[in-house]
Amino acid sequence: MEQGLHHHRIDDQTENSSKNLILPIHYSSLNLGFCKQIMRAQLSGLIVLPHGLGLDNQTYLALQKAINDQQIFNLEQAWHQQDSTFIRERAAFCGELFAMKADERYELINLLSQYQNQQDPSSQLMAVIIATASLTKFHLWESLGLKERKDLGSLINHNFPELFALNTDNMRWKRFFYRQLCEQGGDYICRAPSCQECQSYRECFVS
Repeated sequence: MEQGLHHHRIDDQTENSSKNLILPIHYSSLNLGFCKQIMRAQLSGLIVLPHGLGLDNQTYLALQKAINDQQIFNLEQAWHQQDSTFIRERAAFCGELFAMKADERYELINLLSQYQNQQDPSSQLMAVIIATASLTKFHLWESLGLKERKDLGSLINHNFPELFALNTDNMRWKRFFYRQLCEQGGDYICRAPSCQECQSYRECFVS
């Protein structure tokens, strides 16, 4: 697998969000490709996520450098211009809303991190990005700016293979994450006695 080596700072989301570590990060070519797609969609205003995708600024800039795409650099410059005021303010408002769900986001990050691909350290970045996008009201693949749902499956299968294997019933990924949190004793409890008896069955599972 083709990889690039970069040093940057990662927030320790699981213990102390203000504690930063200097770590060498290998970005897999697959994750760089997905991050390029997500970053392009966010900077273009095609999706509603906070600027930085939930990463701290130094990590985000290091990721941009690793992607090394002129269009991304151009979009980043345009982001700060007056013409981008609307999408910039919308992203800032999104960030404020997500800040009110910080505990929920950290639980999602912790869940994904439990299953991260140990052969690809950049899976930890993807845990942060996916957890952040999971706070939106849209389908997760749409919130990430992916072309179709199966792309999200490929992304999760690479970064969190054991978690991917647990979704044997083809449950929608965001709902599957929250069901996992529920089963681990979290506060996200479904009131239906079973999935088969739930009125929202079709919303949770892909036929």
